[in-house]
Amino acid sequence: MKIGLATAALLALPAAAAAEPLRRLPGTVPRALAAMTPAGRAPADLRLEHVTVFLGLRHRRTLDALIAAQQDRRSPLFHRWLAASEIADRFGPRRGEYERVRRWFVAHGFEVVRDSQFRTALVVAGTAAQVEGALAAPIGRFTRGGQTYHAPLADPSLPESIAASVRGIVGLDDLPKFRPLATLPGGETALVPGDFAAAYGVAPLHAAGLTGAGHSIAVIARSNFQDSDVALFSSNFLHFQLAPVRVLARPGADPGILPDEGERIEVLLDTEWAGSLAPGAALNIIIGSTQGDIPEALIAAIENRGGGAPSGDVISLSFGLCEQAAPGITLELFDAFYALANAQGQTVLVASGDDGGRDCAPQSLALAVNGLASSPHVVSVGGTSFALASDGSVPPPASLVERVWADSGGAGGGGQSLVFGMPRYQVGAGLAGLSSGRALPDLALAASPVAPGYVIVEGGLGRIVGGTSAGTPALASALALVNQRLEQTHGVMGGLGQLLPDLYRLGSEQARGVGAPVFRDVVAGSNGAFGAGPGFDLASGWGAPLLDALAGGLAGPGPCEPDLVCLVPSGRGGRSCAGEWLVEQEFFTVRRNQLPAPRQTCRDGDPQCDADGAADGQCMLRVALCLNVFDTRNPQLHARGPQRGLPLCRPGTVRRARLLSPRTSRRDPTAAANHRALAAALGALPLPTRLDAACTATVPVVVPVNGRVALRALVADTRGPVTPRVTLRCTP
Repeated sequence: MKIGLATAALLALPAAAAAEPLRRLPGTVPRALAAMTPAGRAPADLRLEHVTVFLGLRHRRTLDALIAAQQDRRSPLFHRWLAASEIADRFGPRRGEYERVRRWFVAHGFEVVRDSQFRTALVVAGTAAQVEGALAAPIGRFTRGGQTYHAPLADPSLPESIAASVRGIVGLDDLPKFRPLATLPGGETALVPGDFAAAYGVAPLHAAGLTGAGHSIAVIARSNFQDSDVALFSSNFLHFQLAPVRVLARPGADPGILPDEGERIEVLLDTEWAGSLAPGAALNIIIGSTQGDIPEALIAAIENRGGGAPSGDVISLSFGLCEQAAPGITLELFDAFYALANAQGQTVLVASGDDGGRDCAPQSLALAVNGLASSPHVVSVGGTSFALASDGSVPPPASLVERVWADSGGAGGGGQSLVFGMPRYQVGAGLAGLSSGRALPDLALAASPVAPGYVIVEGGLGRIVGGTSAGTPALASALALVNQRLEQTHGVMGGLGQLLPDLYRLGSEQARGVGAPVFRDVVAGSNGAFGAGPGFDLASGWGAPLLDALAGGLAGPGPCEPDLVCLVPSGRGGRSCAGEWLVEQEFFTVRRNQLPAPRQTCRDGDPQCDADGAADGQCMLRVALCLNVFDTRNPQLHARGPQRGLPLCRPGTVRRARLLSPRTSRRDPTAAANHRALAAALGALPLPTRLDAACTATVPVVVPVNGRVALRALVADTRGPVTPRVTLRCTP
């Protein structure tokens, strides 16, 4: 009887849905169809084997604040990576919602190919007839360049009750989208792994005995490769044998070795160089199926991590997708999974592209970036070139001069996103004047195929290639060593996570002259759209990373360590330390008792307090709210009695922390941005807590010249509420 009732309910679903109003899911019809020739309808039995139903994420602002807290050493969430189940419960669609969408597609004849443990996406398969009948999206055929493709003639539509849970649908067409970024032919000189190690500060990490042991690298691919090529590369250019593990994103769906030369070169370049600097790291090549392509491989690398299957602490992705030409839902899907990767401790590296500031070339010469590299949750890797010494060796690091890559082989990708806004870590580094969009690349490495090029083995022969897709896997290999170094020195386990806030903090400190150099600043050349200059630029980012210095910067003390030197007390008595504001600066206005005063002033452009170091009409001050401060500074101690010499404040259980000021404002976008960033940071605190000095992630707060920003919060513990406060002023 129960089976019969369930079957009847299932069969009733299509009829019920048919009577329900439909909602269109925009952004699915490819823009490229406008330049193609229609060739009628696709056959009704045409199989669409990899259709991704993207449900999206909940609480995105809270997720981003949590990712920021995972990167901040003051936060109790520092490097506390989330398990897949925790991600699903906090940020994925609710289980009932996911199951309801799943049941609807099954009831309409679709086969479930893959479920998501995050509940963010569902992969189904069906025929063109099923897609048209269920989604009101007939599938047509189109021709271009002698090839025939299929694509939807209209955006899909779903019943209102289902559409409310679905952000969009990806995979209804087979148009070529993702292009490999390996560049060939090369010149007559090439880097071998030992040369790269010498040029970018990897050799000292090797000398310290680091091998990447205990860590892993995942390469995103869509072609298989010959083991003999990898073995020959190892024999000729390494002192160990690479042992890449093939991981099919869809078990049993091996695409084989693709016939296109660029595809064969790309997978071998990525595989051979991703393992070349880290002999102890596990090297996993995640290979997407013909239908699933790059999205399938990337999602598998992230889902596998949560499920304990082969994946990587670092993910290397060397494909391009013109941002303007890509459907918005595709970019949103990639960004969501990049964020999930960060939350579970993975660092994602993406090549910035090989067409300079015009990633849509040759179809369009408008300024554009690689859409796969424009997410604020990936490290975008740009390109440089440099001359070898007269004997063909790499010049010593002190005399090596790099310039932005731009030659006959291409140019390093860079520019500003038109889809993603500038993230707070870039705003905090003073880059808001560059654009309102996410700026890229973040850093740059050798990419020219001729000056000097990279060596690989393909078809049993040595070849010289280049592209930003060369530096990307090489950096992934080096980061496995950095990860091992931090594990040994600071107990950092399971990956480096987003990494970008630290890269921008270190780059900004270097540019302001208050931190040790961790980048080789690239100040010469242009990518054809943007020129290089001191500090950050849209052609090379912060410049070339020096990996040994970067490891030291990530491990070394940051600003305000110990934290007490930057904490501003705002009350008296045993409860006053339930919450205190922390202001990252070198010098403070102090009270008579020599503690920081509740009013602090910064001069525009002063590198000791203005985080962007530029006289630009505003001060950028980095702040955090700290709870349960164990304040041992002398004025905060008992002066007499049996408690003499002990802290006035005793840690309690903080149950609530709420931002009171600054308030959001429709008229003042700066105040609104300050409010959003601070409120999100407070929202990510793991409350209730009894932890000592549990701080939010550090947030850059913008204070206009001759203006002020009052910071106030309500902190409630078991003994009642307190209101920590500090006022920040900016002077010319």
